[in-house]
Amino acid sequence: MNVNGKILFEEVQQFRVKWLWAFIILCVLSSMGVTVGIALAEKEKAKDAWLALAFIFPLEAAMLYLFYIVKLEITISSEGIYYRWWPFQRNGRFIPKLEIEKAEMRTGPALSYGFHWVPGYGSVHNAGPGKGIQFTLQNGKKVFLGTQVPSSLQTALEKIMTVSEKV
Repeated sequence: MNVNGKILFEEVQQFRVKWLWAFIILCVLSSMGVTVGIALAEKEKAKDAWLALAFIFPLEAAMLYLFYIVKLEITISSEGIYYRWWPFQRNGRFIPKLEIEKAEMRTGPALSYGFHWVPGYGSVHNAGPGKGIQFTLQNGKKVFLGTQVPSSLQTALEKIMTVSEKV
């Protein structure tokens, strides 16, 4: 990311929640297991099942690789907040500090990881459970950024916010 100003906080988050990985791997193995089971049990459908497996396996491997490398990068500088989902966003998003009306520490939405919209939270960006900062912008939009180090994030925010704004 091209960051302007003095960097006060940086964090990189990845999907490393054990139960989530167990669930993903279980889904992959079960889909491939069913296909292999069909190929072994029904000889007349074996060719189609092996062909399907040859198609499914690279897709599943690519999906696992993508889950492994995706990361949420958050940077707070003296100019504002930068965040992006690598490798999907090259430049990421920027929230200028002057556009932040309110910022408050908050627990993230339950079982809600990745990038999506949640009522009451607005645009949610998190790679694991825990706390984050809920931003309410001057235009009324809300952005929630999850963090694994809430105290450091809050300290950096306090440095860029004016005295009249509440963190």
